[in-house]
Amino acid sequence: MDLLLINPPREIPQRADFPPIGLAYIAAYLRRAGVTVEIVDGASYSWKRLEDALRRWSPRIVGLPCWTIERGQAFKTADLVRSVHPDAKLVIGGHHATAYPDHMFRRADADAVVVGEGETTTLELVRTLIDGGDISQVRGIAYRQGEFTVLTDPRPLIHDLDSLPFPCHDSFDLDDYLGLPETSGRAASIMTSRGCPHKCIYCSGSIFWHRKWRARSPENVLDEIQWLYDDLGVRTFMFFDDNFTVHKERAIEICSGILERGMKIKFVAESHVSHINPEMLAWMKRSGCYRIDFGVESGSPKILKTIKKKQTVNQIETVFQMVHDAGIHPRAYLMVGNPGENEETIQETVDLMGKVKPWDTVGAHPLLIMPNTEIYDLAIRQGLITDDYWLEHDDMLFYTGEHSNADLIRLREMLMKGLAENRGTIKAHLRYLMKKYYYRYPMLQKLRKFRNFLGVKA
Repeated sequence: MDLLLINPPREIPQRADFPPIGLAYIAAYLRRAGVTVEIVDGASYSWKRLEDALRRWSPRIVGLPCWTIERGQAFKTADLVRSVHPDAKLVIGGHHATAYPDHMFRRADADAVVVGEGETTTLELVRTLIDGGDISQVRGIAYRQGEFTVLTDPRPLIHDLDSLPFPCHDSFDLDDYLGLPETSGRAASIMTSRGCPHKCIYCSGSIFWHRKWRARSPENVLDEIQWLYDDLGVRTFMFFDDNFTVHKERAIEICSGILERGMKIKFVAESHVSHINPEMLAWMKRSGCYRIDFGVESGSPKILKTIKKKQTVNQIETVFQMVHDAGIHPRAYLMVGNPGENEETIQETVDLMGKVKPWDTVGAHPLLIMPNTEIYDLAIRQGLITDDYWLEHDDMLFYTGEHSNADLIRLREMLMKGLAENRGTIKAHLRYLMKKYYYRYPMLQKLRKFRNFLGVKA
């Protein structure tokens, strides 16, 4: 086998919602070029099970993604790969590897790092490694030269996303995944675009995608949905785009195409309140959309301005009512601890949620310090973190520029309790208590597979 792609085990092993779509894209792209590729999705694996899986293969090259959250799992996987297949070349990619390629050599003994978007670069790198060529000629990678890390010329983003093959699913059993908890039957994820036009101060995605939004054509998206529908029996879809509705006419074309092709599906999409209108919502509802997730983050005008969310409280109120009127469930993602946060801004968020009545709220997690964000730059200036932190530690840090960890937890519990009081039901208070202890004791996250209980969305 030429290449084995591994999705590392989760810190707390648990069934995933969906297969790792990024690895599925890379595998499909390389297979089309004649490279033999397999994927091991180890998200729910113990280390023993992963070792057993590794011993079943004899790959020439092993590829791993490394994300900032649970990056330690990627490093442990790299160590395991080195012990089982010491002669295999090790390639690492992903957001954290792109932010800190040097760390991949120092922590994971990588042979090369794919910097940025993966498909084209991985294919060229794998071919070069197989042929024994000079990897310094491959654009978009980092490699080690003596004691120094060398970055080659950057590779442009893929201009035509329609040129990519559909992600391969033959390495996965879709019935092994949780899918969307409020639906039954086989589910799959799909990405109709890459990137986001917004520049929120806590998000590293805009840097990774060069602050550009690129979209597949409606016809190409519909062909993939049709393939998953006909060949794999998928009836529920999660659109994994950062923002599905950036181009409203395109979104309408996809929805109208679903109806024209006679596909009876359900789907969920993510959006920003500035990219919503009644006509598009009507098409989304008719074609099977039952939920739209919005990054509301806060109900405080001050906080929304600080984090450069490019939305107002009035917009949030108007759009949530619009979504309700269309017969679609609006869901709100919330955060705690952005610069300027206090009890007053938390109460503003509680009050806003009471007005807009989201179908559900997700998050209320204290703000994490993530590389390649404005928050990270601020945290460095405040002496809260340095780049060496990622080499020396595997856990994450809350942003504590204004509040201690204990204060952030208190603010989070204030928000969660306020949301429960908005609902005013016994069930809502039980959910609040369950979430409170779910967050406080990470081992309880193993119960995630029972998340339909009492309607808890983990």
